Order: sequence, then structure tokens, then C-alpha cells
Amino acid sequence: MKKSVIPTIDTDLQHHARGCYSVHSEIKRLNRRCEHALMAAERFATAVWALCGHAYPADAIESAWKNVLYNQFHDILAGTSIEVSYEDSRDQMGAARHAADAILNESVQCLARDVDTSAKGNTIMVINPLPWPVTAAVQAPAITERTLGRPLHIVDDTGAAVPSQEVLGKRLGHTDFAFTAAVPALGYRCYHARAGAKRVKLERLLAGSREYMENDWWRIEFDPYSGHLGRLYDKVHRLEVVERAGVLAALVDSSDTWSHDYEEFRVEAGRFGHAALELMEIGAVRATVRVVSQFRASTAEQYVTLYRDTPAIDCRLRINWQERYTMLKLAFETAIRNGVATYDTAYGMQVRNTEGFEEPGQKWFDLTGTIGRKTYGLAVLNDSKYGFDVLNGTMRVTLLRSPAYAHHDRGRYDSSLPYPIMDQGWQTVRVRLVPHTGAWQTAGVVKQSWELNDPLFTRVESGHAGTLPPKASFLSTDAENVVLTVLKKSEDGEAVVVRGYESAGTHARARIQVVGMKRPLDVTFHPHEIKTLRIEKTTGRSSEVNLLEE
Repeated sequence: MKKSVIPTIDTDLQHHARGCYSVHSEIKRLNRRCEHALMAAERFATAVWALCGHAYPADAIESAWKNVLYNQFHDILAGTSIEVSYEDSRDQMGAARHAADAILNESVQCLARDVDTSAKGNTIMVINPLPWPVTAAVQAPAITERTLGRPLHIVDDTGAAVPSQEVLGKRLGHTDFAFTAAVPALGYRCYHARAGAKRVKLERLLAGSREYMENDWWRIEFDPYSGHLGRLYDKVHRLEVVERAGVLAALVDSSDTWSHDYEEFRVEAGRFGHAALELMEIGAVRATVRVVSQFRASTAEQYVTLYRDTPAIDCRLRINWQERYTMLKLAFETAIRNGVATYDTAYGMQVRNTEGFEEPGQKWFDLTGTIGRKTYGLAVLNDSKYGFDVLNGTMRVTLLRSPAYAHHDRGRYDSSLPYPIMDQGWQTVRVRLVPHTGAWQTAGVVKQSWELNDPLFTRVESGHAGTLPPKASFLSTDAENVVLTVLKKSEDGEAVVVRGYESAGTHARARIQVVGMKRPLDVTFHPHEIKTLRIEKTTGRSSEVNLLEE
């Protein structure tokens, strides 16, 4: 075979204006939320079109995607436009998110009306927007207890009771209900709330106080002054994973909005401290410690959660930022030595340096090396951040930056003039830690990052008969290293389009089951291959097409 004359590039092209990875946290968060909301809406709209014949909202989906793509113009998504432009962006991204939510809600309603929910009690449909099975804690709203009162208990679709816990509701004075749900790939499962308490045997450990939390997998201990994690102990493998974790470090950042000519940020201005800690909740499902800390005029609230029946380590941060020309990073000082840093990219990954340079990434980044004599790694997942660095075993997520809007080097910032400063006020971000033995490819890192960004959600449904079972799936594959991302109606004709990619850098043979199709598809993926399939709705005939569906 003649060697191709087309060059192969397997590294990043350039690193220009590294501050753009993180500046203007709101537009970054809106972009991530809109992308995932629209993909979820497309999947369920396609499922009800193929299953129930419900009209597919092609025009609304196209319009919403155009709003998102317009705001991915480099100066907008980069965070380097003038302040007034973000009023337009906020409106356009909000319109896209609203359209996605409306389409998803209508699709779920279409499904729900045909599901048999006639079992005793109030039905809670738990919906999984991702094309693989997910087991995770969910939170059902206060309306779950209507006509039942408290106490109540929750059962699954077979009538077996599941552990549940009363938790703080979203409205003052309201109580929600947390439980662990196991839901099939891109589908739903019905649970039922029933009156009265029912004892459920708790098979696993969950303990805690304001100083520590512990389950079968981890023991976490908090530093009483700063509130960061002073210990993360892997109980299964008997390893100390970190020296410190969840450290909120403020850095001097005198660069312009783009951070022109800056490769790294090293000089700390100080760290959050003077922490107040409390055990906010503990029960049959989860435990949460709330940490409130201060830096100058800024306040941070961290909610660190462990679960009884799943190994996830979750942290939700709310930050009231009041600093100027200062950067905020979330640091994890690991015990990992000789680590290799790997970053999530669109439909792939990239190995990058561990020399402290500011690097771009998406839903996760990972450091894998050794602790003692064991191959060990830590992946840090996020729901809205794109800038990171790794140095000497310390992983840092850039949470925000606060220069003036559109300050371009070599302009000078005059503090006596009322130039607006970026990222002031409340910021919210969710982070999940995934410590693991062995390589990240076998630790479920990629799929867990999608689960953080597209979590299970609940819908309380009235009781009625229906033709659909209490549990169903609409798209799945048996290959762990194949990530299916897209289920949509074809742009032309009456076909279903499925897109996915190989995520671990190995060959894969995948059997893909698609809604409305009698026979599964057997598909081969090369390492890192992106593959798009078109399946005709009427005949089931499938073909491989390109990204333009040609």
C-alpha cells in the first residue's frame, strides 16, 4: 500500500492565550450545559419518534444548536469579549437550554403516559439520559409524599425496598427523598413511594462527623483550619492517595484577559482558611460535610459527599468571588509519583506535560503513576471547567479568573476607573474524584465524566395503566470502551443516526441495540475511531456514513 502523503499530527497545534481556557466562567458553564442538554433532548426525541411515532422537533433542535455554535465563536467562548456581548450570549444560550429542556420534557411525557405506573404508591420514574446502565443516588422532590405523608419507603419495579433518606429540599421547609437507583441504558425505571416506614438491611458502611467520612471504599479526613481534605485513604488497596486535596488556592494573576505570553501560574496570593465544618446529613444513602471558608472578601462553600452503595466522591462548590486580577485554583496534592497526565478532548484524549503549564481539557483529567509499588491514578472530573495544570504530583483545576473585560496586552488597568471585573459574585461547580488502581482506561473515567454532566433525573408520575413496561432501554452497547454519544433522526429521510467513539485506544467489537430495531448491529471500532451509523427506520438496513451523514 502506498504511504499517504498527508501528514499525521498527534500533538497539540499550539497554546495561544492560555487564560482563555478559564476566563468568564459563566459562558463556559452555559456552553457545557447546553451541549449536554441538547444531546439528551435529541436522544429522547429520537426514541419517542422511533417508538411512538411522535413528531421529531427537527427545526427546534437545529435552531438551538445554531445558538450554541454561534456562541462558540472564539472571542465569545474564550471569554474575551466586552461585557455587553455576554448579555446577548446569556440570552441565546438560555434560549437553547430552554428549547432542549422543553423537548426533553415533552419526550419524557410522551413515554410516561404509555408506561404502566399502576403499581401501589406514588411512581417515581428515574430517567437515564446516557446509553449505558447507570447506578447512582437520585433525589426525588417533596411532591413524592403527596397523599402518603411521612414516614414513607421506596420500592423498585419488583417491589423490593431500597434504602432511602430524607434530605434538604429545594424549597424552604420542604423535604426531598434520596435513594440509589439502577437504571438501564438510555431508558427509565419505575420506583414507587409507599406509606409507612420499612426496615431495609444496609449491607455497606457509611459513617461520619464534622471531622471525617467513611464508607467501604474510602476514609476522608478534613483539615480543621482550611477545610481541605487532609486525608483520602483507599481502604480496598490500603493506600494514602493524597497529601492534601480540595485546596482552594488564590494566585496572583496580573495578565490580561487572554493571558498573552503566560505559560503557567505559580505565585500564590493565599489560600482559603478560617473554615467552619459541619456534618450536614448522614443516612441510609449518603453523607455530606459542609465546609465554609474565607479568603479576603471572598467566601467558599464546599459540600463533600460520600455514598453508602457507590464509590463516587463528589464535591459541590459555591464561591462568592470578590477579588480582582486574581486566579482561583482547586488543588489536589497527590501521593502519585512519576505520573502521566492525560486530558479529555472532544471524542478523544491527549497526553500532556507535567511541568505546570496551563493546559486545556474538558470533562476530566487524570494523573496515573505509582504509589509505593502499585500503579495508581487519580482522575478529577468536572461539570464546567476547561483549564488545568499538573506539577510534581499536584493536579489543579482553574476555577475562575478576574481581570477586566477585554483587557488586551499592552493596555494598563487603572483601578481608579470603573472598568467592570469578570467572574464577580457567586460561582457554582461540581467535581468528582475517581481514584483508581491500574490505568484510567479500565477505571470507568470517561463514562463517569459523562454521568457527572448528564446525571439521572426523576419524574413523579400519576398512576395509570400503559403498554410500556416499568423498565426499558432505547440504546445500548456491550463494549465498555465504546461511548455512544448521539442518537438522532437523520437530516434527510426517515432514519435513525447513531454516533460513538472508541475511548481507550484499543480495538473494540461492539454489539449495538437501537430503539425500534429488531436485530442488533455488530460494529468494529479501531482505536480512537469515531463512527457514525445510519439505520433506516422502515427496513432496519444500516450503513456507515460520515459526520455529514453522507
